[in-house]
Amino acid sequence: MDSIDYPSPPSQPLCYNVRTRNLEGRFRKTELGDESYFIIDSSCYLYDAREDEKSLHHHLQLLLRCNNEESKQNDFRCDACLQYTIGTIYYRCNGCYYRFHKECVESPAIFISPYYPKYPLQLLQMVSMDITAIVPKTKKCHSCGIRLGCLIYYSSIYDLLLDPICAQKREFSVINNRKRHEHTLHYFPRKVSLNCDICGSDDNKICFYICHQCSFVVHRTCVNLPNVIQISRHNHRLFLNSSLSPGKWSCGVCRQKIDRNYWEYSCSKGCAYAVHCKCAMQDDVCDGKELEDQPEEVYDNIKSYKEIGDGIIKHFCHPHHNMRFNEDFGKMYYEKKQCKACLLPLYDGNSYRCMQCDFNLHEECANLPRRIQNMVHAHQFILQPGKSYKGFFCESCHRYSCGFRYKCCEGCHKSLDVRCASLYEPVHHQSHPHPLFLLYTRTTREPCVICGEVSYLLLNCVKCFFALCFRCATLPYKVKHEGDEHLLTLSYENVAIYPHWCEVCEEKMDPKKGYYTCSECGTTIHIQCILVTAKDVVNTN
Repeated sequence: MDSIDYPSPPSQPLCYNVRTRNLEGRFRKTELGDESYFIIDSSCYLYDAREDEKSLHHHLQLLLRCNNEESKQNDFRCDACLQYTIGTIYYRCNGCYYRFHKECVESPAIFISPYYPKYPLQLLQMVSMDITAIVPKTKKCHSCGIRLGCLIYYSSIYDLLLDPICAQKREFSVINNRKRHEHTLHYFPRKVSLNCDICGSDDNKICFYICHQCSFVVHRTCVNLPNVIQISRHNHRLFLNSSLSPGKWSCGVCRQKIDRNYWEYSCSKGCAYAVHCKCAMQDDVCDGKELEDQPEEVYDNIKSYKEIGDGIIKHFCHPHHNMRFNEDFGKMYYEKKQCKACLLPLYDGNSYRCMQCDFNLHEECANLPRRIQNMVHAHQFILQPGKSYKGFFCESCHRYSCGFRYKCCEGCHKSLDVRCASLYEPVHHQSHPHPLFLLYTRTTREPCVICGEVSYLLLNCVKCFFALCFRCATLPYKVKHEGDEHLLTLSYENVAIYPHWCEVCEEKMDPKKGYYTCSECGTTIHIQCILVTAKDVVNTN
């Protein structure tokens, strides 16, 4: 990535940590939407620094990094903008040992871009530097369309947002990409309402390029769309298609109608499956990697256990002992046995039981695939055994678990418990007659019908306003309790009579939240009172 040539500085650049010391005391704040930012008005060079800052011995070392180097996302993260950006020269501080993009360190407080000379850009730093609470997805760089980090340039006159790297680019005015258009495309510097000829959107938060020889208009991000991708919602690769075959098409991500006048991604294997370009490029749907001319990886879904014979297996998560197939689930329930994979009781269905210790698995949990693709994340997950002394939080339901986990294969530190990992679109739940889908495009968030919580990850019905969070969607529909001879059913306000008291804790029930009830005896029990939690398992161990 090229940068604008600056005149040789009279002094070396200042470590960004030193430059922004005592943010609360030195810098004013400004509001930008729902976020607060510090106005960084200090110099980026050491010769302008205060005497107490010069004496801190934070010396920057310029590390030459090939601009075309391909590396994994987690290879380098800038400690100023908190972004993973590939292909830039960076500094390493010998005082604090942090690493920064060259552009972030050398970002002047006020920047005049040659492409926006009338609109000075002010350097801002987000008040919250917590990577988990990074800038909302709606704030994207006007140039590259990627979600902004914690360090940005902003023009209030033009409502322009740029990350420091894009703001300092030299090659910005023209694009030549013959796969997208046969003519040279020229940057259009005004924010107007134009429809992109590839994605069909008039989103002017991303810059447009136009063709001077014809009427072709396109977002910069759409010019650089990969030709072949893999998404989390479909098993086959998708290719960028400028003309779908006639018929009624709906997007496999947002479930909305597809306009055949614009480009879409469609299945490379001939499935009747297509996705809007913008939907395909969402963070949790696709990682944006170009897979054209790349061999397709084929994963042999190895069984999780080896068959010894006569109903005896050796499971990879319990390799030291053999396990025996068991159909006597009633006895196991009264012994209060739990499955080590999903942590649910063993009272319904077949199971495998260790022949030497207290390790038990539901039959379906013993047959869990070793590697999966799941709708909540762009990368594949691999199955790992649980640790009774160390748990994790599931990415989908935020439930704490010490059971088996599916962990991201690409090192994204994302994990799913086996219950959430077993959900695939369309999700069919006993509490609703229509299929459910994970939708990110709903403008309003519906509360979960069982617990009432409003979550970013919700399974929605496209025909009505029914929604389930992942925590409630993975609750067992029927459970057993020692105080009732019948199975209890998961119920909520719309389908059951209003309960009064929980039979276990003897506290009052909230009829607006889900609970378990017996239709024959009238027994009602809180969900949390009947199901074992991961913390209970940890305490027991």
